[in-house]
Amino acid sequence: MMAHIELQNVSRAFGKEQERVLAVDGVSLTIEKGEIRCLVGESGCGKSTTGKMIAGLLPPSGGRILFDGKPIDRLNKEEYRAYRHAVQIIHQDPYASLNPVQTVKQIITTPLLRHRKVSGSQQAYRRALELLEIVDLTPAADFLDKYPHQLSGGQRQRVSVARALTVDPKFIVADEAVSMVDVSIRVSLLNMLMRLKNEFDVTFLFITHDLALAKYFAWEGAISVMYLGRVVEDGPTPRVITDPRHPYTQALLAAVPEADPELTHRKRRIALRSADIPSLLNLPPGCTFHPRCPYFVEGECDVSAPPLEAISEGGRVACPVRKDEHVSLLIPS
Repeated sequence: MMAHIELQNVSRAFGKEQERVLAVDGVSLTIEKGEIRCLVGESGCGKSTTGKMIAGLLPPSGGRILFDGKPIDRLNKEEYRAYRHAVQIIHQDPYASLNPVQTVKQIITTPLLRHRKVSGSQQAYRRALELLEIVDLTPAADFLDKYPHQLSGGQRQRVSVARALTVDPKFIVADEAVSMVDVSIRVSLLNMLMRLKNEFDVTFLFITHDLALAKYFAWEGAISVMYLGRVVEDGPTPRVITDPRHPYTQALLAAVPEADPELTHRKRRIALRSADIPSLLNLPPGCTFHPRCPYFVEGECDVSAPPLEAISEGGRVACPVRKDEHVSLLIPS
């Protein structure tokens, strides 16, 4: 089955009347089969809510989500079942996403048996061993009788990945999948996810607040940058990283620490007008980034919300003031 997700002007609101919060506001996004797409932004920007809507865990308040060209709210029972199998999510917190009273064997074999991916308990046992081997939990037999509290954070997350693989997914939403594990094992988890993409032809939506992780994992893919519920810039990863156009993207990249001290010293500092993020209950008019933007133009930026516009170098930028300006974040030596 082809794994292709398209969001058409998708929104998601929470609460009622005066307490209504628009967590996702008119997001349009296309994720092609086999692509790695990173969704990047600060906490509270709506990226996890977007991922949950794509995975079918939250219904959109407005707009449409298409799976293989069909709106998911119009799928029949069998089509919807296939969609829920094809699109899986790896949650951020491996401590909370696994049932603490089930062994690893139960966690892996239950969906195999429930969705009839195997013909019996013996085949489920063998398949569980295979899946644990795939996610680099070896020797696999040593993990089957353990409970989640007996595993490290990285091992729990690998079990979460193995569980997602039980239904043969074609699209995986990885929601901050490595943010709660030790830095020393993040790269090994990312390499494991990359291997799964290549071996099983899995499409990834990788949600993260860390542009350094996005750069590493999706250099051959694409990045979409979110701010207060809206996508403000997207495009091929090399272009977004080396030639960011939106001031918010520039600020995020300027804050990424560099391993080379010389690069750190040469990096430009983006002087934001304010460090405070506006409340979702009282969003500013026009571009929601304008109270913080160093390039603010009165009478333009605070009047109307800028649309995402295509640029010739690839991708889209929601900033008519800066979308055509090339900015190097490194000061010439």
